[in-house]
Amino acid sequence: MTALVAALKVEVQHLQKDNEVKMMELQSLNQRYQVQETLVQKLQERNQVQETQVQKLQDQNQVQAAELAAIKVNAENQVEALKRDGEAKQLAFSASLLASGKGYTGPFNTEITLIFKHVVTNIGNTYNPNTGLFTAPVRGVYHFEFHIYGHGSTNPTSAVLIKNREHIFTSWTHQSAGGQKASNGVSVLLEIGDVVFLRMWANSWVADTEDHHTTFSGHLLFTM
Repeated sequence: MTALVAALKVEVQHLQKDNEVKMMELQSLNQRYQVQETLVQKLQERNQVQETQVQKLQDQNQVQAAELAAIKVNAENQVEALKRDGEAKQLAFSASLLASGKGYTGPFNTEITLIFKHVVTNIGNTYNPNTGLFTAPVRGVYHFEFHIYGHGSTNPTSAVLIKNREHIFTSWTHQSAGGQKASNGVSVLLEIGDVVFLRMWANSWVADTEDHHTTFSGHLLFTM
């Protein structure tokens, strides 16, 4: 009986030692698990930081892309504006009254628009030989000159430069015999779409020949 008790005590001691070893192993596993959890947590935090940095980079890229697009559009607009400005600075026309031959216009009992049909120069296509109207494509200062020719008679030779509906400058001459000629010129500020043309006074008349005595000319001096 004593031997059995002793054997049991020895067995219990072995079990206690085994349990202590397993407890130590369990503690070690817990410590390793905690370390791994800490590592996982750090990795997750680093991943979140990286995701945040990636998102910031993506946002920056989007902002930069938008800025580049805006710069591109602005540059294209500037190029187009410079192109239009360069084209606008190349504006000039000159025309005489009759398309060919010689003849008279008037007199009439009302004012009429003189249509200069023999076009020598029309850079920019701002003068319309079908209507006699010059239309300003850009805001700027323009210079116009006009010369009218006629023969002596009881009716004067005259014309007035019109801006839209406003009388600007007039040429007028009247003598009973011989050839006669009058001219005038003006520099005037025009807005986009303003029209300029010559109108003959009522009861006046003008003449033109193959030598192109009656003329209307204009060109852009500078934009504003």
